[in-house]
Amino acid sequence: MSNAHSRHYLIIWLWLLALVVFSVAAASILPKTQALVLIFAVAILKALLVARNYMHLKNERAIIYAMVLIPLTFVIILLFALFPDFVYRG
Repeated sequence: MSNAHSRHYLIIWLWLLALVVFSVAAASILPKTQALVLIFAVAILKALLVARNYMHLKNERAIIYAMVLIPLTFVIILLFALFPDFVYRG
């Protein structure tokens, strides 16, 4: 692996680490509902970073993205369906 590739992976890893720290800080500072919305948004961003860079999806053809749409739709539906359980669970 070349030095440029190693540097790229290191930068992505640092972004992921910063986003984890941001999520933990949001959980301890913000109210529960706002923190959950922000944490889910950051989790989606982290998943996209991992899929695009570490799973090398940025170099794939469009059919791969088409195949991702159906499971991604289910994930989004489940996130919104389960969100009240996370917020109002007491």
